[in-house]
Amino acid sequence: MKVGANQTADRSATSEPEQTAQALIEQCLEAGAQLRATDIHVEPQPDRLTLRMRIEGQLKAWKEVPLDLHPQMIARLKQLARLEIGERRKTQEGRFTVPSKLGVREYRLTIVPMLDGEKAVLKLLHQDLSELTLKSIGYSEPSLKLYQELLNKPHGLLLHCGPTDSGRTSALYAALNQLKGPRNIQTVEDPIEGRVPGVNQAQVNVELGQTYSAILRSYLRQDCDVILIGEIRDAETAQLAIEAAHTGHLVLGALVASHALAAVQRLHELGVPPFYVSAALIGVVGQRLVRRICKACRRAYQPSLEIQQECNLSPHHQLYQAVGCPQCAKLGYRGRLGLQEVFAVTSSIRDAMQSGASSAELYALAAHHGMINLFTDGVFKCVAGYTTIEEVYKNVVAES
Repeated sequence: MKVGANQTADRSATSEPEQTAQALIEQCLEAGAQLRATDIHVEPQPDRLTLRMRIEGQLKAWKEVPLDLHPQMIARLKQLARLEIGERRKTQEGRFTVPSKLGVREYRLTIVPMLDGEKAVLKLLHQDLSELTLKSIGYSEPSLKLYQELLNKPHGLLLHCGPTDSGRTSALYAALNQLKGPRNIQTVEDPIEGRVPGVNQAQVNVELGQTYSAILRSYLRQDCDVILIGEIRDAETAQLAIEAAHTGHLVLGALVASHALAAVQRLHELGVPPFYVSAALIGVVGQRLVRRICKACRRAYQPSLEIQQECNLSPHHQLYQAVGCPQCAKLGYRGRLGLQEVFAVTSSIRDAMQSGASSAELYALAAHHGMINLFTDGVFKCVAGYTTIEEVYKNVVAES
């Protein structure tokens, strides 16, 4: 792999450690591309420099190199991202692109000073998400039907919630691809994770006053049909999201919450009165990511009686075991897919919310109207051979 022409350094004028550091970065990025890594960590330790990669959601060691190479590697990464090479006391962020054997790849670089020196994390950004679909990210048929009904509504607030690395951004971009057409779709994101053709995307820049709330206020006067909010993280943004939903916009947003109904409570905590939440909210998707089992080497087995009882399976149901083969690099898994619970706010649920119903009561109503919770959705996908029960247990707590 070679860096772009505008970033190519004259190696004849560099020292041997610098050349070694540059070559190591190129090897690391190329290996990350081949292993489908989403993040690359460059971590200084007291006696060595550790390079790790997040592959299929798991952080794995890739290589350890002499600590002497740390200054040159960090300097090279800063050079690629056009950051201040001499600044070592504060956090810096930037982006750069590099061509590889698998095509041009874009990275977001974050550098943070640590006890043993500056740590760098490179996150792979999707450049073109136009092929991402609701089905490709793992919606089961019942949940997909419910979700598409929500997307077809002319206005209201539709939230995606889950912890970090639960697939919220990919799910929102898949929704945008479904909505594209004769609509004015505008997003406000921090950062913009990928380009979506046909969609107007804005980047938050706090230093210039371009906050979530400032951009959202402008959007209310820009004849938007659909507004996407990368993350609702403060009271002002939450209030503006509710206002936009009330004034004829379809608002999609991400919120950090453990499950679908926790998003309702989170909006209350951000200062939005319950009446306004129930009036504006049309639905919430709770989600997680699990590793997708490798179809080339998966092995069927009969689950134990205990698992059958916990997962409500009959004796004839089979589950699948991850084995490992050359196609999946001996991991037993290849790629990831989403687990979803789609909480659709019906008129009866809205009335219950306004009357102060508990989460348990709302869950019961939602189940009556067709909601499949995260654990059950995971079990369905285990039986279908998409993942393993171990992945579901690891990533989802069964609802009582």
